[in-house]
Amino acid sequence: MALSNEDSLRLNVLLAQKTTAIRIDEGKMIVYALTQKGEAKIPLSPNVKNDKYIKIVKDFLSTKALGISGGFPMFLSSWNRMGGLRNSGLDKLLLLGEEEAVIAVVNNKDISAEIAKSAWWAMQSADNARSMLSNLVVVQADIGKDLAKFLIEFLPFEEDPLNMLISTRLVLQKGLISDDEVMALWKKAKSKNTLYVGFLDIRPDNLPETVIEHADAHQVQDVLAELVAHNNPYALALCKLSSSEGQTFLKTAQASFKRIPNYDIAGALLESIRRYIYINQPEAGQLLHHYEHALTLEGEPQVDIEALNVLVETLYNEQNDLSCSDELKAVQAFVPKLPNLSEHLKALLFLSRVSQTLLAPTIANSTAVGSLMRKKLKPIFDPILLHLRVLQN
Repeated sequence: MALSNEDSLRLNVLLAQKTTAIRIDEGKMIVYALTQKGEAKIPLSPNVKNDKYIKIVKDFLSTKALGISGGFPMFLSSWNRMGGLRNSGLDKLLLLGEEEAVIAVVNNKDISAEIAKSAWWAMQSADNARSMLSNLVVVQADIGKDLAKFLIEFLPFEEDPLNMLISTRLVLQKGLISDDEVMALWKKAKSKNTLYVGFLDIRPDNLPETVIEHADAHQVQDVLAELVAHNNPYALALCKLSSSEGQTFLKTAQASFKRIPNYDIAGALLESIRRYIYINQPEAGQLLHHYEHALTLEGEPQVDIEALNVLVETLYNEQNDLSCSDELKAVQAFVPKLPNLSEHLKALLFLSRVSQTLLAPTIANSTAVGSLMRKKLKPIFDPILLHLRVLQN
């Protein structure tokens, strides 16, 4: 079967000009096109049943754009969704009128700002916006602001907490939204704590509502000045956390534990805390091998909550056979400076090691979400919250 004469003429004329994208409304049987002159619309005049005619139209578009009939190769859709398509013909895929072809384009690492703009016209969805905002070229273009605005407006309708978190991370990239929009998003986080984690990830030292520095911040900085000058990691970390930025991070991290919806967000929050309080531990893996509670994930030892508590006490009290390690030297240099802040040091030792692997034993035996999940994770959350409080005013 072939196109009706009327449609064949109009589609050929359409494609003879500079057309950058095509989409098809299969319900209304209309072909829309984005051209240099603006948006064009062609109502179709089918000569067979609508579903068969749509296939004929797509075959025609595929032949014109790619030189082959059959439309977009659907068996490649999974590969393309992961950005596996690598060629210079991304613009041609937008002429097929296929949603999967658009998804292939938005997931491609080589997408340009112009192609992104055309792809967004062809198919607007939160998934596509997130995919394109993962590309720095798109973020730095004008279309990036449009995508960020869409994601913010879509947040109230987003049901997946992980997608909420990813959207928040993406829109908080530099230059995408205004200060007023940042504050509005921050206020939403008070009822949707998942959004707080996005702030902790992207702008940990520039959170919208700051708190004052720790009451002992100046004393701590003065006493630890010599160790800071020698890059003692614990001195550097405690000075950072006693600042206004550090105290704001700790307060926000603590607030983020309320109403955690699922394991994805719980793991992301623990990773945010670990990254912020990160202390290089080159020999930590060696020490973990001494404890029966150490887990093994992907070839690396990972500690559970009980072993982590033992590890912190062991490091603090120097009861191990690694007394020459760089980490213990750093601990030993720190303790005499602030003998009254032993709990602060233990908090640093603990929080710098929290990670999503602490959740592994619980996740392996549970699919719980919401309040039931939080109840199961209480033995993990409570020690973390305790140490976060120790480091605050």
